[in-house]
Amino acid sequence: MRADVNGDRQAPAGAPALEKGLDLLEALAAEDGGLTQKQLAAKVGRSVSEVFRMLGVLERRGYIVRDGKTGEYSLALTLFRLATHHPPMRRLQRVARPVMEVLAETTGLGCHLSMPSSGQFLIVAVADPDRPMGWAVKLGGVFPFAATYVSARVLAAFQQGRRREEMVRLLAAEGGESEASLTARLDRIAAAGHDLVASELIDGFVDISCPILDEHGQAVAALTLPFLPRFAKLQDANAWLTLVQQAAQDISSQVGGATPAASG
Repeated sequence: MRADVNGDRQAPAGAPALEKGLDLLEALAAEDGGLTQKQLAAKVGRSVSEVFRMLGVLERRGYIVRDGKTGEYSLALTLFRLATHHPPMRRLQRVARPVMEVLAETTGLGCHLSMPSSGQFLIVAVADPDRPMGWAVKLGGVFPFAATYVSARVLAAFQQGRRREEMVRLLAAEGGESEASLTARLDRIAAAGHDLVASELIDGFVDISCPILDEHGQAVAALTLPFLPRFAKLQDANAWLTLVQQAAQDISSQVGGATPAASG
């Protein structure tokens, strides 16, 4: 609050342009797909002419992108890059890297850490064994939030309430599986504490993934080790499950999250 020269109390001074820009970003963040200029104006309760210039600024600064064919706007990765410079994110990456490096060297396989973002998931940390040949996921890679990806399943399985429901809807929209079937599948993953299954994307791989949990027991990230017998030091994926679970628990513990007991 501020006072005028007569000492009267007045409402805090606003920043209309800033509020308009934040309204647009929040509206886009709430959507799985893109929105046209007209749809965005309706979402934020403003006229098309009011949002026109602000959309131009946000696009020029790299916060949003416009599809040349549909005219729809969607969020770019700029907000994610800003988030990775935020201390909690840096802390997660700093804690995870040495744990992941040990896991990669012990198993002889690459592993990666994924986080959800705007209807997708992103690779925020990777570790590869010191070998001349192998299989790896690229740091900074962006993937659709689809049930064919083990990281997406684990990120969704270890959520609660509306957040869980939103992720189930997103998974269903990205594939042909019903929400009821997906919910049952995610419940089984949550009960097991991990997902270990033949890859739905690449023949011959077995996906092992465990959640990195916050203090409420919800997944903030997924630690995934794609198991490929030809490159692993042992040929049995189950032999490495305990190591992946322990690595995920170590990371969770160091960032102040929950550390459930490993289950077989």
